[in-house]
Amino acid sequence: MLAFTKLIGMLCMPTGLLWLGLLLAMFWAFKRRMRDLGAFLAFLFLGFSLAGNPQVGALLMNRLESTIPPFPENAAPLDALFVLGGGSQVDERGRPFLGVSGDRIIEAACLWRAGKVRCLVASGTSDDARSGRRNIGAETREIWKSLGIPSSAIRDIKEPCFITRDEIQAYGRLMVQEGWHRVGLLSSAWHLPRAMALAQRAGLDVLPIPSDERGRIPRFQLWHIVPQEEGFQKTQLACWEMLGRLVGH
Repeated sequence: MLAFTKLIGMLCMPTGLLWLGLLLAMFWAFKRRMRDLGAFLAFLFLGFSLAGNPQVGALLMNRLESTIPPFPENAAPLDALFVLGGGSQVDERGRPFLGVSGDRIIEAACLWRAGKVRCLVASGTSDDARSGRRNIGAETREIWKSLGIPSSAIRDIKEPCFITRDEIQAYGRLMVQEGWHRVGLLSSAWHLPRAMALAQRAGLDVLPIPSDERGRIPRFQLWHIVPQEEGFQKTQLACWEMLGRLVGH
C-alpha cells in the first residue's frame, strides 16, 4: 500500500505527468498508425525514463567512483592536501556554509585532525553569486577556521580558478614552489576520475582521496519506474563528468 501511494504521488509530480503524457501520446500515435511519430515518442519516453531512473543514475555514478581506491588508513602523513572547490555556498550576507558537496571540506578537516595532513589547500572561483565573483578557496578557508583549524595549516589559491583544469595547474605551481612531495587530491568520488586524468596530464603525482560518494545503487521500489529528481541529478552529474574528461576540462 505504501509503495502504491508513493507511486501515485510520483505520477502527480511535474515529471510524472510529463512521463504519463509521453506514454499516452506514444500509444495514441501507434493507434492512429502513425508509426514514425510513435517510434519517435517511444524513443523520447525510453530516454526520459532511463535518465530519471534512480538505479540508472546510481549505476553511472558507481562506475565513476569504483575507479578510485579508498584512502589507506595506514598511509604516511601528506605534506599537503589539495581540496577542489565546489563544497561551499554563501548566504545572503556572504557568509560561507557547506553546500551539497560539502563533505569534501569536512573530510579534509578530519584528515588534518587525525594527523594525516600537514597543510590544507583550498581553491576555486565562481561567478554564480548575485553580488559578483566568489572566492571559493577563501570560503573553504573560513569554514576550516570555524572548525578550529589554525590559519598556519591552511593555504588558499589566490588566482582565479573557474574550472578543474585551472585548479590543477595552480596546484602544480604551488607544489613546485613549496617543495612538497607527498600530496593528496580530494574531491567528490565521482569527480576524481576526471581530476586525476587532468593531474596526470599536467605531470602531478598526487594521491586521490574520495568523498561525497553517491554511487550506492538503491533497492528497486515500485515508484522508481517514474522518472524523478534523484535519477536526473545523478545521471546529469555522471554524463557531465564523462563529457568533461572527453574534452579535457
